[in-house]
Amino acid sequence: MLKTIRVLLVLFFVAALIGAGVLFYVNYTRTDISKPTIVSDVDHLELSVTADKAELRKGLRAYDNVDGDITDRIMVRSISQFTDPEQAEFRVPYIVFDNASNYTTYERTARYTDYTHPRFHMSKPLVFNVGETVSFLDRISATDCIDGNITGRMVLTESNVSNNVPGSYRALISVTNRMGDAVSLPLTVLVVNQTAAAPKIVLKDYLIYVSVGDSPDYRSYLSSLNDPLDDSGSSIPLRNAKIASSGVDTSTPGVYDVYYYFTGLSGETATAILTVIVEE
Repeated sequence: MLKTIRVLLVLFFVAALIGAGVLFYVNYTRTDISKPTIVSDVDHLELSVTADKAELRKGLRAYDNVDGDITDRIMVRSISQFTDPEQAEFRVPYIVFDNASNYTTYERTARYTDYTHPRFHMSKPLVFNVGETVSFLDRISATDCIDGNITGRMVLTESNVSNNVPGSYRALISVTNRMGDAVSLPLTVLVVNQTAAAPKIVLKDYLIYVSVGDSPDYRSYLSSLNDPLDDSGSSIPLRNAKIASSGVDTSTPGVYDVYYYFTGLSGETATAILTVIVEE
């Protein structure tokens, strides 16, 4: 008899659980099968690159026929890469769920108003002696206004450099940020055959960005002229360096080279290059 009662109690308990589950399903799912709605005050956002997700949700509202206002549940999904890198435009997708797990999505376009393309920086000249290992990553870096330091994403895409033969060579470095904006930097690489007595030119910068129409003072980028055979103890006047900048056209966007020359007491001539990027 007791065994029968226990079995009946267990069956009653299981039936109660099943009933509760069915009731929950009916009350919270089957009775709410409508998707929520997302509406927007604006279809196109103008944002700063520092905008947070709250700003990305600006102007959006969400409603559900059962739960009411669920605006605070709107989530930003992974934003797209640039659809137009020059205009810094991209798409922003959103999603919102109601209590019954019904959901709806919405998408609108956005633009960064203060976006700038990734930029390169050069800390050392691309001048190497014959037999020296030609390296780029120890002297070239890249930064981005969204991702910060993106040097690790740089790729040497082209190079015809031979470190066994003196001459002027070309190389191409590219980098892409997470928005899909890819920029490339063509470079001039010099391989020279100089002795320990050769002079040296030191620049304050080896790569600069200027705007179309600018007239940079290229001599101002000279830092020092050094000659191992000069024991006068005096600094060598910067005017002793010759500058060749005729190949630079600041009226046209592009990448140009400014050459600096200095001949020391050994009769050897040092060369340095300032890479000039002209942008609109």
